[in-house]
Amino acid sequence: MESISIDEILHITQGELFQGNRSMAIANVAIDSRKTTGNDLYVPIIGETNNGHNYISQAFLNGSRACLTEERNHSFPAEMTVIQVASTLAAMKALAGFNRHRYSIPVIAITGSSGKTTTKDLVASVLSQRYRTLKTEGNFNNEYGIPQTLFNLEADHQMAVIEMGMDHLGDISKSIALVDPDISVITNVGLSHIERLKSQENIYRAKKEILQRLTSDGIAYVNGDDAFLKKINNEKNQFQVKTFGLQGEHSVTAFNYSTSQAGLEMQVKWEHRNEVFTFNYPGEHNIYNCLVAIGLGYFYDLTQSEIQQGLNAFVPSGNRMDIFTIGEIKVINDSYNANPDAMRASLDVLDTLGRDNKRKIAILGDMLEMGDFGPAAHLEVGNYAKGKADILIGVGPLGQLICQGYDNAGPVYQVPDARSAGVCLKEIVRPEDIILIKASRGMGLERVIDFIKEGGC
Repeated sequence: MESISIDEILHITQGELFQGNRSMAIANVAIDSRKTTGNDLYVPIIGETNNGHNYISQAFLNGSRACLTEERNHSFPAEMTVIQVASTLAAMKALAGFNRHRYSIPVIAITGSSGKTTTKDLVASVLSQRYRTLKTEGNFNNEYGIPQTLFNLEADHQMAVIEMGMDHLGDISKSIALVDPDISVITNVGLSHIERLKSQENIYRAKKEILQRLTSDGIAYVNGDDAFLKKINNEKNQFQVKTFGLQGEHSVTAFNYSTSQAGLEMQVKWEHRNEVFTFNYPGEHNIYNCLVAIGLGYFYDLTQSEIQQGLNAFVPSGNRMDIFTIGEIKVINDSYNANPDAMRASLDVLDTLGRDNKRKIAILGDMLEMGDFGPAAHLEVGNYAKGKADILIGVGPLGQLICQGYDNAGPVYQVPDARSAGVCLKEIVRPEDIILIKASRGMGLERVIDFIKEGGC
């Protein structure tokens, strides 16, 4: 972030100087007192269980010399510049929006029920082959994280790729004005968060909030094979709609595609171009992720070679379709999160990697936040695992329903938690087995990897 003066902050946040130095400048904004440095403005956020105002002194000790506050009746370090605002969250968002609009660069916003993080990383990897590209890091895709990403925008950035998550209707709306995208991508509409949103139609409405700021020059780039997203073409829109997909004709279409242990090969048509691409990770679901990156690469004038280099350079984010070996064991760690579509996609990858008669073990845990849809969804995942997995370990209360759906298509083990799954796996794993680990983040199934390492297989 380029430096900004206290006077500018006062104007942007409509704040009042409580104490301190108007002439100083700050070079970044932080909400974690443990990570503040000398030129940071510390923003104390008031959350459901924690009040950042309690850590203002800690931020000062770590080097921060300026902060915002909602609370006048607070003890501030005498050397600290303090700006009072009505809402520290609203003030932080105003500053983030200011920093984003300092720069006239293309901004791409991405959401979806599954695949949005992989798609974001792929798009950024491709565009980075020609442009200096900022992207969302980690899980900074919510109302608090998106401003933190926008503060990282600097004058030499040429592109920005921003991931936007949601749990409720209205979540994306809270941040979309800050991001103000030129292109908004929706990967799909699935069942994630259906416990809160009650219906897939509501999930669709929540995802569509990412389109709210698009103008007549803006582009909605959506999955044309998705039953819900197909509707966007038939709605009255002030923006352009472009689609990607495998079925029928789209703005960018994959055909003659194949998935193997080596990954993907696909022929892609975009306007007058018709070129072949490869991707190092298997699974038909990854074709959709690649199509977004390829289509945007074409749109921003990259060559086939540059786009391919970007696909080659892709590295998955932590615990997302991370395929590696431990000794003679191959592991597919996809334990970051789960929903029915993602479960099926991961099982397809397991099946692909096991085509050389390798023994395939699926460790599948609870898909959380499914509400009334949960029991049927877990039974369906178990049924889908038939023929995809030779052995199933179901983890957690709903994992029992996965086992039930599997219906003894192979050896089945039902265990209560990640530790029990690891113990079970150690007893049955053999050299050259292929192991899939997949569940919602709250199940902590990544801990199973430690048991594989300890087994020394």
